Amino acid sequence: LKQISHIDEVFAALTFLYVKPLKSNLDTPFIRETFDADDLAFCDDILVKVSRSFAAVIRQLPGTMLVDVLIFYLVLRALDTIEDDTKAFASQEEKVKHLMNF
Repeated sequence: LKQISHIDEVFAALTFLYVKPLKSNLDTPFIRETFDADDLAFCDDILVKVSRSFAAVIRQLPGTMLVDVLIFYLVLRALDTIEDDTKAFASQEEKVKHLMNF
């Protein structure tokens, strides 16, 4: 509720949501010709699920670097998730072994 008092931020959010939404650069000729559409759709779907705000930023990158950053970000998020999980592995040594094999 406190954020509503920041009128400039509310205006910017409404502008990006309804007036002039950000356009994804995933649908450029370079990306369509270079990468598999199903693979990109999968990665984009996962990206939105793990970070909506960063997804918007990644989608604005130039096509020549967008997919590289997208994949790199998803790999790092996966590694971070494994590293932060305290229950999936019987010991720290087992966790390190899995991370080293990743």
